[in-house]
Amino acid sequence: MSLLKRPDFESGRLLLIDCEERTLSALHKSLQRLGITALASTADAPVALEHCFAAVVELEHFASPQTLRQLEAAGVPLIALTAHETLSQIQRAIELGATALLNKPITQGSVYTTLMMAIGLQQRLAAERDERLVLQRRLSSAPLLAQALARLMAEHGIDEAAAYERLRGLSMRLNRSLESLCVELANDRAPVPSTGIPRGGR
Repeated sequence: MSLLKRPDFESGRLLLIDCEERTLSALHKSLQRLGITALASTADAPVALEHCFAAVVELEHFASPQTLRQLEAAGVPLIALTAHETLSQIQRAIELGATALLNKPITQGSVYTTLMMAIGLQQRLAAERDERLVLQRRLSSAPLLAQALARLMAEHGIDEAAAYERLRGLSMRLNRSLESLCVELANDRAPVPSTGIPRGGR
C-alpha cells in the first residue's frame, strides 16, 4: 500500500466554494491554525486552480457547477460541507463528486481529518485508474505478444520460455516496452536476427 502524499500546505491553497459568511469565518479560523491558505469563491466566479490541493463546497448554498466541473477535470479532491448529515445530503455530495463530508460545527481537528481523508481517497482512486489503464493496455497487447512469441519460436527453434526471455531482454536493452516491440515485430515481416533485435531496432 502506497503512503499518502501530503499536499504542500505552505505553497498551495484550499478553495472554499459558496460558503456563507459564518462558515467562512469558522473555516478561516481553523485553517489559519493549520497553516493553510484559503481562497473563497462564489457563484462560478472565475478562479485560478493552480496550486489548489483541495476544495470545500457548502451544500446548502451551492451555486457553482462550472467550478466543480473544472475541479473534477483537474483532479482536485472535493469536500462537501453541510450542517445536516442526512441521506439526501450524502447523496447530493456524492453526485457532486465529493470524496469526503465535513459536518458542522467546524473544528480544527475535523477540518484536518476530513481534508486528509479526501486527499487520500482521491490519490487512491487515481492510482486505481492508472492500474486499470495499465491492465487494459496489457490485455489489448496480449494477442500481439502471442504472435511475437510464436514467431521467435518458429524462426529460432526455441520454446516459449526462451522466446519470452529473448523478447524481455531486448526490451531492457533498448529501454522499450514489450508492447511496442510486439507491434514492431507484427509490422516487420523480415526474419528476426538471432540476437532478437528486429530489423528496425536501434
